Amino acid sequence: MANLATTYQHIANILSFETSNSKLEKTISDATFNWDTIVIEGSKQLVLPAIYCRLKTRQLLHLLPKDLTNYLEQITNINRARNIRILNQVHNISQILNQHNIDHVFLKGAALLASGCYKDNGERMVGDIDILVEKSEIFNAFEILKNSGYNKTFGFAYEKKDFRHLDRLISENELAAIELHTELLNKTHWPLLNMPTILNSKIRRNTIAISNKHYLSQHLILAWQLNDKGHYYNIISLKSIYDLIAIEVHKEQNLIYTLLNSKYGQSYLELAKCYFPEFSSIPTNNYMKYRIFLHKIKMSFKPLRIIINCIKQATIFISSRLYLVYTNRSYTKHIIKEKILNKTNLFNSY
Repeated sequence: MANLATTYQHIANILSFETSNSKLEKTISDATFNWDTIVIEGSKQLVLPAIYCRLKTRQLLHLLPKDLTNYLEQITNINRARNIRILNQVHNISQILNQHNIDHVFLKGAALLASGCYKDNGERMVGDIDILVEKSEIFNAFEILKNSGYNKTFGFAYEKKDFRHLDRLISENELAAIELHTELLNKTHWPLLNMPTILNSKIRRNTIAISNKHYLSQHLILAWQLNDKGHYYNIISLKSIYDLIAIEVHKEQNLIYTLLNSKYGQSYLELAKCYFPEFSSIPTNNYMKYRIFLHKIKMSFKPLRIIINCIKQATIFISSRLYLVYTNRSYTKHIIKEKILNKTNLFNSY
């Protein structure tokens, strides 16, 4: 597949609420339409259930190969059942935290499910349950949840300084792990989101505390752009854009204006505008034109895309490890123990 942008555009046309049925039907009914690339990239982007639900709502499933329809339906049914259990889990966690007067809000996928913004709960794939907790109460909340059945933890092999969340809490009886946050972004970007403001402006949906649309959307965008390195690699997240469409961020002009005040919001919205008609009215500046130009070039040439990504991956890996060695003694001890001493023991065993 030479042009990845074409595949992304096909997926965006399926997910969009503004792409006409007639246009989409003409595209996917073509005998040369490549469903394999849709499945591959849709799986990578975690939107296969959303693709199925949108095609079902549009009454276009009859245009798919029968085995593909069955496959997508099975995945969506599994995801729907999983999300129902996760939503019940969110209610139980909420009840526990409320009983102990822990100030908190649910974030990202958990918040979106609780808000009821999807017509079908099978649409959104959810991993961990992310919760923002007031900083002074974070360790109390951690112990309360540990004593409530989430008695297994998973974290780093070394002390992680100033990380945005504590070790993951895991229960043998529940599907999703819990991540308790005191911050939502990596340390260098903490000033971009104010935690007390997010907590104080929370809203409730079916008794569940979630961040309001303004901060929910900001977090979805900045988490992708910064934590997941979307801005660094200049790549798109179809899942997070579909999330924004589901909560109708594109209709909130004041919110769009706020997002356009940062380069991270600008580059994100320009990519969204490139693929989704919902964002077509967003104004473009020279910086945004520059970002989309580079994106299109990279998406059009696979060898170039591989080279650029490899260089960027190597650069960020080396720089981040050097920074850890310089600033984190625990990490340095871990490296000495795991990499050097283990190799020495292995050598001596021969």
